[in-house]
Amino acid sequence: MHLVVEVGSRLDPDVSWPEGAALTMFAGEPVQLMMFLSCPHELEVQAVAAAPTRFAWIDSEHAGILAYRLGPVLSWSQAPYNPHLFAPEDGLPGVDVDGTVQIVLVDRDTNIVKALHRVEWPPDFAATVRASVTRMREMPFSRPAYEHALAALHRRCPTAEDLVVDRADALCTATPVPLTDL
Repeated sequence: MHLVVEVGSRLDPDVSWPEGAALTMFAGEPVQLMMFLSCPHELEVQAVAAAPTRFAWIDSEHAGILAYRLGPVLSWSQAPYNPHLFAPEDGLPGVDVDGTVQIVLVDRDTNIVKALHRVEWPPDFAATVRASVTRMREMPFSRPAYEHALAALHRRCPTAEDLVVDRADALCTATPVPLTDL
């Protein structure tokens, strides 16, 4: 599932990506946060690599949410996650010790990668996410339980900022990694 991308490259033109964010976590690969936006504004493109890059992890029994805030201007956004949403042939769900995250912004109208940035989570944040992913991976999957967990989180915390303030299990500011280091 991990896509190799660079700024200016075009993703498969036959694939229609949903508006929003997609999160993948596979052992041996960076965590990948892909954001698909129609005609992203230049501020959104610039925010991908603008400091600070902040994250929050929200763990519910059957679902996780990665909240993220890119740069000083944009508000918090979120991407839901469960390792069972990926096929076994995609790889073993997990978070590597180094906690590398690749952030990709794609114009979903053209499928062109508009921005790319890599950061590292601090070890304690990566360990929290890794433990959560491992626990979910080892549990039997139930789509209704997953959807109920997300709905319950969003009833109590209707915005991403509410989730971060009221429900985050871990928070961090990531460290930039030069693209040439990977």
